[in-house]
Amino acid sequence: MADDKLKLEDWQQYPVFTELLSDYDSYMDLRNKCVKTCKQLEQVLQSGSPDEKEMAQKSINAYGHALGLLEEAIKARDKIVESHGG
Repeated sequence: MADDKLKLEDWQQYPVFTELLSDYDSYMDLRNKCVKTCKQLEQVLQSGSPDEKEMAQKSINAYGHALGLLEEAIKARDKIVESHGG
C-alpha cells in the first residue's frame, strides 16, 4: 500500500520539464528557440498595430517568466546535487 501512495499519477508528471532539467542540450535548444522568438516579437513591437504590440509584449513577458522559472529550477537542482556531494 505504501508504494501506491508514492506513485505519481500521469497528470503529476512533467516529462518535458524533467528532460529540460536533465539534458543540457534540450534546455539550450529550447532557450535558443525562445530567444529567437522574442527577437521576432521585438520586431512586432516596432512595427505592429497597437493590438499586435500588446500581444507581442505579453508574449515576451511570458517567455521571460517561463525561462526565469526554468533557470531557477536548474539552480535549485544544482544546489541539491552539490549538497549531496554530487
